[in-house]
Amino acid sequence: MNTWELEDETNYVPPSPEPPPPPHVLDQTVPEIRHLFDNILKYRVDPAGLYYGITLEVLHQQLAAIPVNQVVALDSEYRYERKGHMYDPLLQSFVQGAGGQLSTWEKEERTMTPAVLRGITKRKQMDGCQAIGRDFYYMDTGYFGNGKRKLYHRITKNDVQYFGPVVERPRDRLDATGVKFKKFTSGKNILLAPPSQKLLNLYDINLEEWLETTQETLRKHTDRPIVVRTKQGRSTRVNTDTMEMALDQDVHCLVTYSSIAAGEALLLGKPAITLGPNAAAPLCKKNIADIENPYIPSLDEVDAWARSLAYCQFTEVEMRNGTAWRILNER
Repeated sequence: MNTWELEDETNYVPPSPEPPPPPHVLDQTVPEIRHLFDNILKYRVDPAGLYYGITLEVLHQQLAAIPVNQVVALDSEYRYERKGHMYDPLLQSFVQGAGGQLSTWEKEERTMTPAVLRGITKRKQMDGCQAIGRDFYYMDTGYFGNGKRKLYHRITKNDVQYFGPVVERPRDRLDATGVKFKKFTSGKNILLAPPSQKLLNLYDINLEEWLETTQETLRKHTDRPIVVRTKQGRSTRVNTDTMEMALDQDVHCLVTYSSIAAGEALLLGKPAITLGPNAAAPLCKKNIADIENPYIPSLDEVDAWARSLAYCQFTEVEMRNGTAWRILNER
């Protein structure tokens, strides 16, 4: 008998299938761009237009018809070349899908084209747009769904967060984030989570003064221990001092101003009090006097709120393929 006939194949494990190839960049663009490149390939093999009818003149007409004035990205710092980019890649991805163009505040300050801004330090540009009634789209870190890699980015029209009411939305975008809710639990400590000074600058608030005043007010309404968690660098926040770790320390309620930490608390089963404009405000009380009796939303309320916010944040691919632009302007 041959040796191969004696081999036991009951434990045979077939090799893993090859992973699918990464999506081509043209698969992540809006239809009119894909159509143009398809016609360029036809022109490449039939420049006279004998078979496909795609001549250089036709290509010029199609290129000229592509909108480039829907929005304009305003980046004032050319500091991306050392990272392999000539421009902020997120701004570039968004305007690609929105039908926009790249520029700077210095060039576009006096126009009325809707602007795209990224980062809380763009107060000058936001104030300038608001002063003349010019629309702007603000981009920053997403509300949830980010781990060690920042996959989701919030984009808000004419403000730094979505401050509107909860909108009934399907579950698809929330499910894609992988976020799971925790049941609300009680605790002893108050977690005071101030935003950064850069964010408080929008409201002309000094961080140290706010911290002192807020703690003094808290002590008038509770004798619970107060744990202050100042905002750390991103590496610390996602590795050694996550919000989940902080909230696991016997927390009764989180108190903040406009930090997205309030939303993280709701997802992780802790109530929050928001003392300033905040995307989590629909499910939070707004007064420190309520510290002993914070609002405890139902899991259904948290689910509806999270489904709504999931339609206010996007991946870079969704910016490039026009999904972000479509959702932001559908209402």
